[in-house]
Amino acid sequence: MRRLLLGSTLAVAFVTLAFADDKGKAVTVKVPPLPPSTEELLVADLPSAAWVSAEKMGYPKGAEAALIGQDPGSTAPTVYVRTTAGYKLPSHWHVHTEYSTMIAGKGTFTVDGKPHLVTAGSYVVVPSRVKHEFSCDTGVPCVLVVRRSGPADINFVKPAK
Repeated sequence: MRRLLLGSTLAVAFVTLAFADDKGKAVTVKVPPLPPSTEELLVADLPSAAWVSAEKMGYPKGAEAALIGQDPGSTAPTVYVRTTAGYKLPSHWHVHTEYSTMIAGKGTFTVDGKPHLVTAGSYVVVPSRVKHEFSCDTGVPCVLVVRRSGPADINFVKPAK
């Protein structure tokens, strides 16, 4: 089982702060900015999304993510996820509930062994610790908005031997 915390790993820009150490020498510290709050006015625009490879967050090759915002209290992220046509995210689970809205493409969410076909506009809630997987149909890429109810993680299920 592999577990990764995603939190604000999608933040790209940094703020540089200058401090003095105990001997009066300047010390520079780079601090990532806080992501936009999902508890305040927030307008997300897909064409201006800042995509990064989701491989950095433990996902198989073929997926990208773009941070939309983050709950300042729970650190629960809301992200765009874009996959290549034919992409398959293997069986996994999360500590916190996942809320996904398909905004482009067609695919299948398999939740607790039961397949659910999804198209643009479909909404899927996957409760905490429930095993699920996602497959994007061939032909066109898939784009989803994914939100968590707490800090993001991904725990892949080891295939049975």
